[in-house]
Amino acid sequence: MKAKGYSADGMWRTLLLAVALLLGACDAANELVNGDDEDVYYYVSLGTSLAVGVQPDSNGLLLPTNDGYADVLFDNIRPGFRNTGAQNRDLEHIMLGCPGESLDDMINGGNCPYIAGSQLAAAVDFLSENQGRIHLVTIDMGANDFRGANCIDTTVDMTCINTVSAQIATDLATVLAALRDAAGPNVTIVGMNYYNPFLGSWLEGAAGQTLAMETAQGVGVLNDFLSTTYGTAGVPIADVAVAFDSDNFTTIVPSPLPAPNDMLPQSVANICTFTFMCDPGPVGPDIHATDAGYSLIADTFEAELP
Repeated sequence: MKAKGYSADGMWRTLLLAVALLLGACDAANELVNGDDEDVYYYVSLGTSLAVGVQPDSNGLLLPTNDGYADVLFDNIRPGFRNTGAQNRDLEHIMLGCPGESLDDMINGGNCPYIAGSQLAAAVDFLSENQGRIHLVTIDMGANDFRGANCIDTTVDMTCINTVSAQIATDLATVLAALRDAAGPNVTIVGMNYYNPFLGSWLEGAAGQTLAMETAQGVGVLNDFLSTTYGTAGVPIADVAVAFDSDNFTTIVPSPLPAPNDMLPQSVANICTFTFMCDPGPVGPDIHATDAGYSLIADTFEAELP
């Protein structure tokens, strides 16, 4: 089951909204930094379309929403932040994520225009200029590199997966080092691994079920590389793969889908619930998380906070 990509119109609308969010966030941040309120701190979210909360609308057009995991996480942690410690302090959310972003794009510039030239440069500039006021940084990167390599199609190419996962690890290590230098040694940075959208192939019969189980091994390799890279950098990881129960083909649960897919492995049922991979067109199949999926990812991040 192939997930649809960005349509030309959908991509441009997504980018325009992302730019508007970016410029608005920067303007708000500059106003706060330069104003009289010295009790403002920042949560900076970085990453891909997941960080921006992209979802398909009823016509299948992919657009940013206010329901992404970064939005939900911010809503979850802001009240506690405001009510703990100094009086009159507040937490602001600076969203710098970009739909379709690869690690090369993040480092060198790509899908979204940033005044600083790239998402990483924009993040480094903001973190450096606001050291001492950064409460949290979250990041998800690597999914678009992995999907773009086309290691998983009708078969799973493990040689390809190992090669691209190693490159992801190398590039991600560069990004994490730059973020740590800019943010300072005491700022909490949390990364994430990935759920397996390829599990949607289970719905396509015996061959699709075999492919789904094989993809679990392939996505597991990527997540192992991510875990090692984040761990080496001293960055905790939100284990989204475990939260989605991505490898559980043993537990069989009821499904709202018609027979023969009315009973599914837990991993497949979850991918149908937490993403749009099992939705019919024009909405699906689509890799992005549903509201329930984004909420679960946010909870998984929150569990890693000190």
